[in-house]
Amino acid sequence: MRRKAASRCGIDDTRTCLRRLFVMMGLRFVHPTPNVARSKLSQRRHFAKRQFVKQASAPGNRSTMISLKSALFTTSIISGVAFATVAAAQTQPAAPAEAQPTTVSDIVVTGSRIRLPDYVAPNPVQSITSEDFDRSGQTNLTNFLTEVPALSGSLTLQDGADTSTPGLAGLNLLNLRNLGTTRTLVLVNGRRHVASNPGTAAVDVNAIPVALVERTEVLTGGASAVYGADGVSGVVNFILKDDFEGIDFRAQTGWSDEGGGENYFGTLVLGQNFNEGRGNVTLALEYNRDEALKFTDRSYTRPGNRFIFIADPDDQTRRILANDVRYTDTSPGGSVYTNFFTSTTESGVTFLGDGSLFQDGIFAGGFTMIGGSGSRLDDFNDDLLPGLERGTVALNARYDLTSNLRAFGELKYTNSESQFTAQPSYVYGLFISEDNPFIPANVLADARTPGGFASTPTGGPVGEAYGLPGAGVLLARDNFDLGRQRYDITRETYRGVVGLEGSLTDNLNFEMSYVYGRAEQEQLASNVLINDRFFAATDVISSGGQPVCRSNIDPTAVPFGDVFGQFAFPERAFGATFTPGANSGCLPLNLFGENQNSQEAIDWVMGEYTSTAQLEQHVVNAFISGDTTGMFQLPAGPIGFVLGAEYRKESSDSRPSDIQLQADALEYPLTGVGRASRTQGSFDVTEAFAEISIPVLRDLPFAQAVDLSAAYRYSDYSTSGGADTWNVNARWAFDSTLAVRGTVARAVRAPNVVNLFQGRQQTFSAFADPCSQQNLTLGENPALRQQNCATDLAALGIDPTTYNNTSSESIGGFIQGNPDLQPETADTYTVGFVATPVDIPGLSFSVDYYNIEISDAIQSYAAQTIVNNCYDLERPNPFCDLIGRASGGTNPGRINSFSQIPGNLASYKTSGWDFNARYRFDPAAFGIEREIGTFEFSAVANLLDRLTFVEVSGATPREDSNLEGAPRFTASFDATWNWRALSVNYGFNYFNDVYRAGRVNRAANPNLFAPEYRKLDARETHDVRVSYNINDGVSVFGGVNNFTNQRPGPGSESYPVNALGRYFFVGARMRLDALSSINPF
Repeated sequence: MRRKAASRCGIDDTRTCLRRLFVMMGLRFVHPTPNVARSKLSQRRHFAKRQFVKQASAPGNRSTMISLKSALFTTSIISGVAFATVAAAQTQPAAPAEAQPTTVSDIVVTGSRIRLPDYVAPNPVQSITSEDFDRSGQTNLTNFLTEVPALSGSLTLQDGADTSTPGLAGLNLLNLRNLGTTRTLVLVNGRRHVASNPGTAAVDVNAIPVALVERTEVLTGGASAVYGADGVSGVVNFILKDDFEGIDFRAQTGWSDEGGGENYFGTLVLGQNFNEGRGNVTLALEYNRDEALKFTDRSYTRPGNRFIFIADPDDQTRRILANDVRYTDTSPGGSVYTNFFTSTTESGVTFLGDGSLFQDGIFAGGFTMIGGSGSRLDDFNDDLLPGLERGTVALNARYDLTSNLRAFGELKYTNSESQFTAQPSYVYGLFISEDNPFIPANVLADARTPGGFASTPTGGPVGEAYGLPGAGVLLARDNFDLGRQRYDITRETYRGVVGLEGSLTDNLNFEMSYVYGRAEQEQLASNVLINDRFFAATDVISSGGQPVCRSNIDPTAVPFGDVFGQFAFPERAFGATFTPGANSGCLPLNLFGENQNSQEAIDWVMGEYTSTAQLEQHVVNAFISGDTTGMFQLPAGPIGFVLGAEYRKESSDSRPSDIQLQADALEYPLTGVGRASRTQGSFDVTEAFAEISIPVLRDLPFAQAVDLSAAYRYSDYSTSGGADTWNVNARWAFDSTLAVRGTVARAVRAPNVVNLFQGRQQTFSAFADPCSQQNLTLGENPALRQQNCATDLAALGIDPTTYNNTSSESIGGFIQGNPDLQPETADTYTVGFVATPVDIPGLSFSVDYYNIEISDAIQSYAAQTIVNNCYDLERPNPFCDLIGRASGGTNPGRINSFSQIPGNLASYKTSGWDFNARYRFDPAAFGIEREIGTFEFSAVANLLDRLTFVEVSGATPREDSNLEGAPRFTASFDATWNWRALSVNYGFNYFNDVYRAGRVNRAANPNLFAPEYRKLDARETHDVRVSYNINDGVSVFGGVNNFTNQRPGPGSESYPVNALGRYFFVGARMRLDALSSINPF
């Protein structure tokens, strides 16, 4: 394909051909050299293209053409080799006078706005072309970009299918260097894009049209001085086609070898230049559908087949793989037990809901057992991959108003709909009164027997223990027969860009632009249990020989609910969603046994709710760029500079469903998703920025080019005040084959709307109590943990030597924002070299070291982390204020509340090495006359030195490198053979095996996992793709990704590869160079 494109670069066909060549090289014409008279902008560019091709194709300049071809294959290290490419072109033998070029190209690379003919950014920028993406067979940009080692931790479609974070379903968020999606700045054509995750700056890459992406540039290190906040780990810049002409149609489908996850994809791009090339309009249409992959679609995740890591029954300190793992205290048809709980198989459960005996299995710790009558853990799986359907319409245009002034604009609309099936509802500790006619007779008889199974440890009936009259039973149940929850998320993204760019003088350019973005999200949760209805429908009595809801007979009868307090039913919440009485619609619900209820009864207690969110972005940016030619020059050349200003406003409004708002007002969770309040807020920032590039040396024996550059930005935030960011860069090119480069930078990430203004929202979490006997000797400092636990429990009158939290239920807590947050700060540096050996034409490679340290990091903590840190850190510490313990009740001392509030408490450190190499072997360049095609090879790798997280000052650093998602070594290799109309590509992706447990846990318990399970498998996937050009405009292609069918490792659903397995794809593409037959201009 590439060879064919290059061969069409003739004198009379240059409109798109040379443009392709310059895009391949990463070059761009901006203004003429000073000795060229100014003329119409479009005529000047058009003439320059023609003249450049004339020179390149002139006799004797074959090596120039070779260097141009080779440029395509060196874009992964573009910032290092671009100077060498230009220098090589400039050192070719002179062409006749009439064929000499009139323009020297400006190089524009992510990381700087400076434009000079020989300026090369010192930043290590990795560039991925649209051809690289096309060859992959992917239809999703993020899936493809995760093959770039620096982006391997990005959030893909599979990561969003999770009941705990349903709002992420369908999102594709980039995560550079594993420092978080909120620390990766995503740009489109160097400009910001509206976020997609409410309240954050994280951009859904699905909203960027695949067909319009010309190349993607990845920059590591702080970029705040050039682009503003958020890019503390770096920048990913999607550069779109801006001069497309013709038709590009692509249709593709893909399917898994084992079924599920089918893909259907189509794009259509129409582009036309008009008015003698002064203007261009490009329209892109795109459609993609990914079918869901159910957990029943894979043999190793089907219920009964899945293996799970559990505590070894013979040694609770070890973890083993086991099948048929179940809960000790709950079942799909209900489990009946006393109010006295332990986490063992002696938990008190005696009967199943249908009255049969509950069978204990082999205790495996943590309320789990192998075998027995409990609910299977693998029945609770969410979808492995959510379904996703998206469509995009994009329109890009530009027009040269005068010879020095261009107007440009972009319009885009994206709609995406994702859905996935989640876990069922459950109830734990539901009190059922003895007059409920659904209680099996044998169970009721035992419950009424003094000292029977359903009595308290002192011998009294269960009801008396809770102030209720008479006997009764406690029930735990996983409501599979009431149906699973389902989430449907619809997102709409609108984006518009308008601007002007041009030249004020021969050496002074300007650009001004306005960006507007809006994202809307609607989340529909269906088949959700409504608590006040559920408790009314399960409080059943007999009337006239028929079971009826008690509240239908007595509207003042308030059900008790859950004895453990999470759902203990307050009178104020009774009738929140219905009116008790004969006309309430309540139908009695039988929880004793499976499939006992009519659909009408189920429908009355299950409901749906809709939450919405809107994000809005306004960005105004203006800058001038130029150089000092005409004023003064240094001996090595003119000084380049940029001066600019920017204003940005970000706002977000997340409105929970009406039932969640109602629950918040009642201070009671009316559904399993809890209470929530509205999150609404905005901030704006006004900024001034500058860049400078100083040429220090030129054309010396030891220094072909030495450059120093710097950038500075001052930002004034409406929320946190002023912030300074800067960078200093250096580059030393010894000759056209070797250059060294380095960057030192200070970057910031300002707190986003969620960090600052998130409304109080209820959440639930099941976690281990550090003060329970089985956990007292764990942690980084067991002695300190025991001391802190003794202090807290003694204050509640509880003996710390006997305390055990015997409940496995989820605890209710709250998430909320912190308006006092300050920006986090990152100090970064990179250093490396790039080489293009003369003796090996077509080869280029680079090595770069990076180091990123983030202080005052904005961090929210998981519930388990909060409680652990409260007891494992020296007192006082900020974590103990975030939890509460019960002073009485059925389980005194247990943790009964927690709060997740972000703070500037944490720090991150990461460092490593990046390796890039590309080689294009053209036999003709080595004198091989026989046509055997061309060969292209590329390799990119990362060696992770460290990925360290410190939760709070004084805490032991946690090393996360060489754990799941952060392997020590990652590499991708790609080889392509192009011969005539045929192209064959092979791809190999690798990362090493990683530990399942972190260093602290491994040190505390070296035998935590059996030797064969201490590590997760390495990733070794092989991909093959083939394409064939039927004629000049039509091609067909197909391939197999992961053709060796590597699967997730033992105990995993998605690591080291996702669950799709071997995946086939086929497609066709039609490309025409003109729209003359349908040209409307």
